[in-house]
Amino acid sequence: MATEWYNVSVADTRKRLGVAHEGLSLDEVRARQRQYGPNTIAKKNGANPALVFLRQFSGPLMVLLILAGLGSLLVGEERDAIVIGLAVLVNSIVGFIQEWKAEQAAQVLTSYEIPHAQVRRGGEIVSVPAPELVPGDVVLLAAGGRIPADIRLTEVVDAEVDESLLTGEAYPVKKATRALAGKRGVGDRANMVFMGTLLAGGRAEGLVVATGIRTQLGSIAQLVSETVDEKTPLQKQLGLFSWVLGILVVVVAMSLSTVGYLTGSDPQEMIGIAIALIVAAIPEGLLVAFTVVLAVGMQRMFKRKTLVRRLVAAETLGSVSVVCTDKTGTITEGNMVVVQVRTPDALVTRFDTVSEDLREVLLIGALNNDVELNPQGKPTGGHPTERALVNVALSAGIDVGGARRQYLRMAEIPFSGDRKYMVTQHKGPDGTRVLMKGAPERVMPLCRMTEDERAKWQEMAKDMASQGLRVLAVASKTQEGALQEPITELTCHGLIGISDPLRPSTRKTIAELREAGLRVVLITGDHPETAEVMARDAGIELGEHATVTGAELDDISDEELRHRITRIRIFARVDPRHKVRIVQAWRSHGEVVAMVGDGVNDAAAMKAADIGVALGSGTDVAHETSDMVLLNDDLSTVTASVREGRVVFDNMRKIIVYLVSDTFSQVVLIGGALVVGLPLPLLAVQILWINLVTDGLPNMALTMEKGEEDVMKRKPRPRNEPILNNEMKLLIFFIGILTDIGLLGAYFVLESKGFDLPHLRTILFSALAIGSLVYVFAVRSLRRPIFRMNPLENRWLLAAVGLGLVLQIAVVYAPVFQNLFQTVALSSTDWLIVLGLGLIKLVALELGKELYLLTQRKHATST
Repeated sequence: MATEWYNVSVADTRKRLGVAHEGLSLDEVRARQRQYGPNTIAKKNGANPALVFLRQFSGPLMVLLILAGLGSLLVGEERDAIVIGLAVLVNSIVGFIQEWKAEQAAQVLTSYEIPHAQVRRGGEIVSVPAPELVPGDVVLLAAGGRIPADIRLTEVVDAEVDESLLTGEAYPVKKATRALAGKRGVGDRANMVFMGTLLAGGRAEGLVVATGIRTQLGSIAQLVSETVDEKTPLQKQLGLFSWVLGILVVVVAMSLSTVGYLTGSDPQEMIGIAIALIVAAIPEGLLVAFTVVLAVGMQRMFKRKTLVRRLVAAETLGSVSVVCTDKTGTITEGNMVVVQVRTPDALVTRFDTVSEDLREVLLIGALNNDVELNPQGKPTGGHPTERALVNVALSAGIDVGGARRQYLRMAEIPFSGDRKYMVTQHKGPDGTRVLMKGAPERVMPLCRMTEDERAKWQEMAKDMASQGLRVLAVASKTQEGALQEPITELTCHGLIGISDPLRPSTRKTIAELREAGLRVVLITGDHPETAEVMARDAGIELGEHATVTGAELDDISDEELRHRITRIRIFARVDPRHKVRIVQAWRSHGEVVAMVGDGVNDAAAMKAADIGVALGSGTDVAHETSDMVLLNDDLSTVTASVREGRVVFDNMRKIIVYLVSDTFSQVVLIGGALVVGLPLPLLAVQILWINLVTDGLPNMALTMEKGEEDVMKRKPRPRNEPILNNEMKLLIFFIGILTDIGLLGAYFVLESKGFDLPHLRTILFSALAIGSLVYVFAVRSLRRPIFRMNPLENRWLLAAVGLGLVLQIAVVYAPVFQNLFQTVALSSTDWLIVLGLGLIKLVALELGKELYLLTQRKHATST
């Protein structure tokens, strides 16, 4: 079992590590380097671009297209082979661009490794490369430097460490040396410092207790590398859709070709029919359209301050049902502010009018303070709490710089985790004063007051804490002579309540997410009481047993967590491994989870989630692990992005209905003609033209649809819901069957009237093309009838349909296209037939919508 070094005293730590105050000898260092290896975090190998490109050809639809192209070459149809080859090449290039997103999280983690460290070896202080550190090394730490390994502190002088890298909390932590009892999370190990964190102030000395992969940073790197980066729900659904469609294509093509062969048809002709069926059944423009609709969504999100790093994430956020988020800087402003002051006789929340009592409280807070002032008299650097004290004094009209010159600091007793207060001694015009600020429970016992007064102060402090405020007590006394502890007989002047206020948009954001069916879960390194107050203020609904701490998580199994997870809304004082468990527990319920984070401590959970969302102010590790970055750090940006993600998925479904209904029509038309003994009604090159051009142009314009009004009033889509739902199947079936009844009927009638085959094919070819250009307007909504939509709203669609009509007319009349597509010029009577057949699709889609809505209403009434 690993040693919990924070439970061990300094003397026992030295003993267990076998090191004296003088440090390790050179021989001991070499032996330990052989035993423990270098103090580094292994880098992750990058992906091979050639393999990523080759992988684009492994999908079932791509394989079928390649086989169709080879078959076209075998039967001498070079034109078809060239067009099919171009379709394959375009799709593979688009797929490569989409997938080529290098996974760099593990490499970025190494940027926190430190080049050199000051150590004491053999009684001498030397600078050594940080990778050469070993357990037992005595390391000297100075302000401004990063910690080179995990270290048990042995000496501390005013040391404050920024541990936000690991804990997510933005405020520096005061460090001490005494052993700690019980089990402590990383954020509560006051006698430890960890690799990669920053010594923000003071100095310290300590013993290395863990190096490399054994450090807290190393364990996170290992957790990130071991966490499976699963495919998104959309990727899984598209994969399944491709396989099902591919298998159906093969079955239909082989069945119809076999029937033709058995009835005595020419084998070469059957190969041509099989190729035509394969080309007809595969919507070649689907992958390109999906990539474009994702890119459009990505651009819209960018305008709303969301940078999408992974293209498919533009849709995934739209299907999210659970948002796990940190508190500081996301739902709060990440800026400490004094919001309340209690004096013996008043509660003050506005600081524009200052009484003598209030001035005394604010002046003590500004003088008993280590924050420096810049030339303009404004606070710079230092602890956020102390900056807040200076800021409120300035806002109340107190000249802090002048007050510090008037009351010169003579001595101080710095704040420590043990005493929980800070004392300063100042010489001023009214004598020598001792000032104190700190935790009320530590300051009040040192003050002179009656039991009733003490009870009153304690009640006020308790009330302020219940509001989620960080409470400080300030006191003073007049004292000549040297400053030394114990300090007693102080006068308590007041209590200061400090808060990290909610962002102005937070309550509205939480309400909007709840209305959209999303649950918001708060995961924070803060204390549970503070988190609960902030959650209630933000509008997060808390039921019974809604808060769980990291220590409690350690005591429950994954199975128990899975059963309890739906009732928990706050996880407090948690470590990185806890966050991964939380995400996995939610996903086990079929939820689609977004993890919002900013630190290294969030990286593994962001990778484990369906979508990782990093704050713009976050670490490089968080950015590289994430799928998208909130450039303004505001949770309200997530709401806007959820909406855009839902619009993206809606547009994808419209594109599928549009393209697949066409392919279904083409397959049934070809199959029906073959069954009744008619010649092939369409050539493969004509089908490719429809799929890539007359379908392709409006298809691209559909990617620009702005979304329907009720998109944020719907519940999140279930994880296992197929991309092709019952509504879409009904629409595709109606469009395909009714269209083919019309086309087959027209084919049979016109063929019986003596129309030659090229003429017939041109009519059917044009009818399918014109039908696609007309009924695309109805596809703009799969729920609303066409007469309730503004046809001028999508100008891209108007331009695409207009260009499609021009190109189709050119295919029919231009000699160069007539030769390539084997078309003939059509008469005005022919065009009337084409228009009549083309309108069938529009009518079929509108009938399908009404039938589905009628079915839904009946179902709702029966339940």
